[in-house]
Amino acid sequence: MKDLTKLSDKELKDMLTNLKEELQDVEMERGFMTKQSGVHVSSSKISSQMEEFDTEIEKLKNQIKDCEDAMCK
Repeated sequence: MKDLTKLSDKELKDMLTNLKEELQDVEMERGFMTKQSGVHVSSSKISSQMEEFDTEIEKLKNQIKDCEDAMCK
């Protein structure tokens, strides 16, 4: 991620908006995967995919927090 201290307020706001949209997309995709009942997928594949979603969600949440913290300075 970029050095947030060098970004303008507008750049930070835009980045924050994009990160929140991306987080929402990943959470929706994760929810969709858990609700699919018509497709057979092995439990190990589902488990692996959920771990990937969880990792991506945690990463995005951390980036959002860093961006919000930079905006407060």
